[in-house]
Amino acid sequence: MSDKQAFCEAVTDLIEQNITDRSERINAVEALTDAYVDSTGNLPDSAQLERLADYLLKEELTDNFADKVTQTDYPFFSDRQLDRRYKKEATAKAAEYIGTDGKNHRVGKRRKRSKWETDYVNKNAKIRNDERKAQYKRDTAPGIVSTYYIDA
Repeated sequence: MSDKQAFCEAVTDLIEQNITDRSERINAVEALTDAYVDSTGNLPDSAQLERLADYLLKEELTDNFADKVTQTDYPFFSDRQLDRRYKKEATAKAAEYIGTDGKNHRVGKRRKRSKWETDYVNKNAKIRNDERKAQYKRDTAPGIVSTYYIDA
């Protein structure tokens, strides 16, 4: 068994011990990493060091309180909490258009009509055009010619 595999198993065993006191956890992690460095002369694998760091910060990472920032000075966020935080943040681009009143003050842009809407408008316009054309023809048609004789 290689040193890396043995260290991986030792990390797993240490995490399974589930030590509740933080100072005891720190001492156990330091002892484990120092023993590995003394025996191999190399630093442990980064993935194992990350597992140990997560184990040391167990209380902070398992705290599901959504507003950690107001409760602690330097909060630690899990990946899920960071994702949730990033989703709530507004982009700098939004600051150009969104006012302090929360309204969007961007210049309006017309939307394109759908094919159905365009056909509907055109159909009604043609009907109105026919009505207008008929009325115009009636209004401009010559009237009956009347002849008047004036007796003098």
